[in-house]
Amino acid sequence: MKTANKIVMTAAGLVLIIAALLKVHQLLTEPILSSGFWESWLFFIIQIPLELGLGIWLVSGLFRKAVWLIAVIGFGIFIAIILQKGLVGAASCGCFGKIHVNPWVTLFTVDTPLFVLLLIFRPAGYKLLPPPWPGAKHFFGVAIPTFIILGTIIPVLVINKPPEKTDSYEVINPQDWLNSDTGSRQLALLDDIDIGDSLRTGLSVIVLYHSDCPECRKAIPIYDQMARDFSISEQGIQFAFIEATPYGDEDEYFIPPDTPCFTGHLDDAKDWYFVTPLTVLTIDGNVVKYWQVETATVEQIWDALAEGY
Repeated sequence: MKTANKIVMTAAGLVLIIAALLKVHQLLTEPILSSGFWESWLFFIIQIPLELGLGIWLVSGLFRKAVWLIAVIGFGIFIAIILQKGLVGAASCGCFGKIHVNPWVTLFTVDTPLFVLLLIFRPAGYKLLPPPWPGAKHFFGVAIPTFIILGTIIPVLVINKPPEKTDSYEVINPQDWLNSDTGSRQLALLDDIDIGDSLRTGLSVIVLYHSDCPECRKAIPIYDQMARDFSISEQGIQFAFIEATPYGDEDEYFIPPDTPCFTGHLDDAKDWYFVTPLTVLTIDGNVVKYWQVETATVEQIWDALAEGY
């Protein structure tokens, strides 16, 4: 039983260490954007040292019963988070940095098995808290390097944030589109859209989306119906769905084949980072208003147009 417990706790610790290091690599090489705290850059800064520290603790074997209890609680929380992501249709669990793993795969092959194994193979014969105390050589041999590593990682992640624009990617900051003096600004992003020329004149509602975005799957049918309604009433507003990289597979394509909206893509020569869905209302290519995550209503569009004119 003790040998099985050591193997399970070591495996759980290695998973946490690998996941934390992959997140470190992600934070140092690409921007992190999110509409909420739980997937934000700040949360990553908090999560990484906790995850890495717990992983090292599990592998070290120090205070075995205490760390086992924390690990059980931790993996229980992971299961709840991953389950929620799976239910909303997220494409990745977000556990392994740039490596995208389907939440259901992580749930049933990593988190749930480790959680069950931790419950089965408990640290029998160990007290929750000392005495007995671990040997000084073992304790300080683990504690000192761990505190040095964690104390180094945090400032490195805080100081070395990746740039917002490189040859391989670009961060879209929609707040920069609106000029405080004129109230609107030419949408330069049209140069990077394959159907950009079709959107430079007239009134356009441009919906930028990612194929793996659950909120986009909810918003696009609403905009599709809105476009049909505007077409019937001959209001002269054109709608466009613009997909950003990485493009989805054809079987994941959720835009109706008979949609009256334009469909296009952002240039795949680079990756685009922004919170989706991002809806932009333009007049002759000038940004009048944008909505991020929120799905604009007909009333909001009319109000924005009234202000824009």
